Amino acid sequence: MKVVIFCGGFGTRYNLSHKKILKPLVKINGIEILKRIMNLYAKYGYKDFILLGGYKYKDLKNFSNKQKNFNITVLNTGLYTETATRLLKAKKFIKGNFFLTYGDSLTDFNPKSAIEKKNKSKNAYIMCIYKYLLPYGALEIDKNKVNSFNEKSSYTNINAGFYTLDESVFSFIGKKNESFEKVTIKKILKSKKHKLLYNYVKFWHPMDTIADKKNLSLVLKIKKI
Repeated sequence: MKVVIFCGGFGTRYNLSHKKILKPLVKINGIEILKRIMNLYAKYGYKDFILLGGYKYKDLKNFSNKQKNFNITVLNTGLYTETATRLLKAKKFIKGNFFLTYGDSLTDFNPKSAIEKKNKSKNAYIMCIYKYLLPYGALEIDKNKVNSFNEKSSYTNINAGFYTLDESVFSFIGKKNESFEKVTIKKILKSKKHKLLYNYVKFWHPMDTIADKKNLSLVLKIKKI
């Protein structure tokens, strides 16, 4: 099985306060976050990677050339290409089931468990979900007024960005420059044939900003990911 990783974005929020860098190549405690993600899959025996590059493609290629324990294909999918269209450019390399994720977040995702769940249900894709603790009180409102206020922190389910898919997903991607999150997933949810199931992960941490990097560095001194 292939593991496809989005690595071509500009990393706008991160690079606002930092020298321009390809975000997946930012080092957390001395190890690139991209390599940490790859190590996660490799721990379960998945070592065939397709890296969907764009911004600073040469840096991604140089990183790839230094990796000896993985089988890596690096694709230049363009600077301004949306995520679904980036994925479509990898179609010819993929047969059957595959994993898909982003190169800028870490989790305790178990790919073996996800593929087992997928194989038990016909025409199913799996999305990993994280139960995120909102640090603020939640409001319930209508057009004119506040109806209720919960001063305690509450939880909401968010997309952790780790997917288990198969080649049929390409039928949901059109010819226009499209977002996987905003367009493809919505098409899947409307499908009468396919369904989107979920697995929970207990740990998830993004790296969108410098503050995220600092927090993640502290977390990883305790938690091995």
